[in-house]
Amino acid sequence: MTVFNIVFLGAGNVATHLAQALSRQGHRILQVYSRTQASAAALADLVQAAYTTDIKCLQSEADIYICALKDAVLAEVLAQVPDFGKALWLHTSGSMPLSVFEPYTHRCGVFYPLQTFSRQRAISFERIPFCLEANRKDDLVLMKTLASQLSEDVREMSSAQRQNLHVAAVFACNFTNSLYAMAQEILAYDHID
Repeated sequence: MTVFNIVFLGAGNVATHLAQALSRQGHRILQVYSRTQASAAALADLVQAAYTTDIKCLQSEADIYICALKDAVLAEVLAQVPDFGKALWLHTSGSMPLSVFEPYTHRCGVFYPLQTFSRQRAISFERIPFCLEANRKDDLVLMKTLASQLSEDVREMSSAQRQNLHVAAVFACNFTNSLYAMAQEILAYDHID
């Protein structure tokens, strides 16, 4: 098995679970970047990595950079990266297109796990679908190998397909919760437990 040196940009729920899962598979998490020191330090401690809050201080020797960032800041953070080098750059978003990387690098892809993540809940990646898209065929092969180490369900998907899947998942997850809340309000109105 090839061991990859990985840098994570982001230290939220997705980054926390994905970094730990990749570390358990033997990959080296070199560094965690986050805008907040507490978040960066917490994830770095979990995976025995360095951390930084300065995007200009990203380690340059990684094979893969995984951007597990909020959609609203992904493009902004990418614009601040000083050097994309020859590494593979991935994002984990369901709604952001692959083209977000176009101004910066041709070695890019989407590594999207279709799952709602919570730090408080342990995640088993084996059945989580990974939806992949890459700019280059050789990078897609690498991504499939990496995703297959985590999950039995690895799929190639275009940005448009992934965005539709993401919207459907949001509807299924969030509106179900809203319906439960409404049902609870209806029952509470008549003091029914």
